[in-house]
Amino acid sequence: MGDLVLIHMACAGAWAWGRVPQALRALGHRSFAPDLDLSAGQTPDSHAAAVAESVPGGTDVVLVGHSYGGMVLPPLADLLGERVLGLVALDGFMPGDGDSAFAIRPPELAALRRAQAAERGDGLWPPPAAGRDDPEWVRRLVPMPLSAFEAPVSVAPRVAALPGTFIHCTRSDMGEQAARARRRGWDVAEVDASHFLPLSRPERCADLIAAAAGRTR
Repeated sequence: MGDLVLIHMACAGAWAWGRVPQALRALGHRSFAPDLDLSAGQTPDSHAAAVAESVPGGTDVVLVGHSYGGMVLPPLADLLGERVLGLVALDGFMPGDGDSAFAIRPPELAALRRAQAAERGDGLWPPPAAGRDDPEWVRRLVPMPLSAFEAPVSVAPRVAALPGTFIHCTRSDMGEQAARARRRGWDVAEVDASHFLPLSRPERCADLIAAAAGRTR
């Protein structure tokens, strides 16, 4: 099994993996969790290019994308080529060739995000406001570039043929993404958890990622 490259969710940074890297290390697995540039104009392709330049060389890798991170997996896998052993989508977006993030999510979400970005006028949509009872990490969320959700990605045939596992957090709204993964022939592992599994149950998250990566051997 290769090293694990962890791509975080929207509106966040590598911090959104919580204690998952430490839990993976305790299981004997090395991981690398880069921060994505969330400035206006960024796209899955530009995120993939930046990550590809920063991934340590010399080893094979398994790519793991949480939520929006799933959009980055196809272009990143294409750039890293033969080093990539497989893909893991943690409640992640499952684009087909030519899909944008908005194309595979409910249309009302796209309308809301575009309206929010237009109101801001800077090409970004705002994160949800933290309520009194929300976890502290919600206050760390930052605006997200609209372009990251509007830009389509290409899924090269070689990337489409890679083994993949979808980890479905059943208390999330990502059931359609899990269905897309099944139609693609991916394994699907279910866990009774919210969409924010890395922060709520990091040890369980690490166990599931390690098991999924192990199936790429």
